[in-house]
Amino acid sequence: MKSLAIARSTDILKLKSTLLEMNGAGLSFEIKPKEINPEAAERILSPVFESPCNKYEVCAMIAIMQDEKIALSRIKTISHSSDVIIIGNSHELFDKLVKLLPVLPDLVIPNVFDKDANKLISDPKAAPVYLGVFVGRKVQVQTESGSIYSGVLKHADSAGVLFEPADNSPFFITWHEIKKVIIPKEEKNGNQ
Repeated sequence: MKSLAIARSTDILKLKSTLLEMNGAGLSFEIKPKEINPEAAERILSPVFESPCNKYEVCAMIAIMQDEKIALSRIKTISHSSDVIIIGNSHELFDKLVKLLPVLPDLVIPNVFDKDANKLISDPKAAPVYLGVFVGRKVQVQTESGSIYSGVLKHADSAGVLFEPADNSPFFITWHEIKKVIIPKEEKNGNQ
């Protein structure tokens, strides 16, 4: 790893787009991008870097195999849907940030970088779905723990879904906790 990138965005889809563009511009990621709390990233970066006025919702730290000079030149070629800061291995923050890499969780978004293939990949069986079309409909939500809840999807956004089970009050489930959303068969047949 010769440099690090900190990508901050107001939306997870914008961050995903930035990661795809970075990879498309020829930047090689050494490991999967890591998720870092936007407020923590701001505290670390603010003494050294000028902070834009944006309130960031998501932030990723990316270990880049190219040096700072090459990374900066390639970052200039992509559109700026996220704020990206490149930190070279001679920068004062580099060692501090590298120590965080092993403890930070992998960034979980569709089509995340696969270091073995050195490209962005997707599951051919899974198709991206905008859940907003299912708001107000009866669905089943399966969580990573294996629990399945039946109820009405009240709201969906880039952070997760507001779900109202038939036997409980509404609660919010983040995308990290959702394994899949299932439309019951009677719901599918009734709308054909």
